[in-house]
Amino acid sequence: MRRWMLMAVMPTLLIAPTVASAQRPISVGLAGGVSVPQGNFGDGATTGWHALGTIALSTLMQPLGLRLDAAYNRFAYSDAVQAVRAEDGYESVSSATLNATYRLPMTDSPLSPYLVSGLGAYRTECSAGAGCDATTRYGWNVGLGTKLYVLGFRSFLEGRYHRTERGDRDVNFFPLTFGLSF
Repeated sequence: MRRWMLMAVMPTLLIAPTVASAQRPISVGLAGGVSVPQGNFGDGATTGWHALGTIALSTLMQPLGLRLDAAYNRFAYSDAVQAVRAEDGYESVSSATLNATYRLPMTDSPLSPYLVSGLGAYRTECSAGAGCDATTRYGWNVGLGTKLYVLGFRSFLEGRYHRTERGDRDVNFFPLTFGLSF
């Protein structure tokens, strides 16, 4: 009888630590992915990559959360820009943003979708020497993501649209991100 009770309770003991860790109010994340330039910025840059570090604050009972993100995006020059400058090069955008998140209600699903939007400082610079001074401007972002709890790993997948300026030119890009939360 005791063996049967132990076998019945064992799955609960194995699942409980996973559920408890999924309910932490503060989490740290590391992520990366592909960054796609948009608009006029896309005329001078090609698809690039990005790295992201995040600290998130959320509660189980409320759908609202707060996130602080630091990101680095790098885009290679397009062929047209390389021909004009006669050199290979890149443009980069570093950012620090404070974002609000809203968790969409879902039950009985390994997915936890959310909306994310925020404001922050964006520093743009490029590798060419002349006329390529680094500038820091304010910007904004908005996107959609989902938290994933798969095979015991806490992860997230999201797409966001970022918009800032460099001089008289708009800088718009769309990073697609996959990351792990700890």
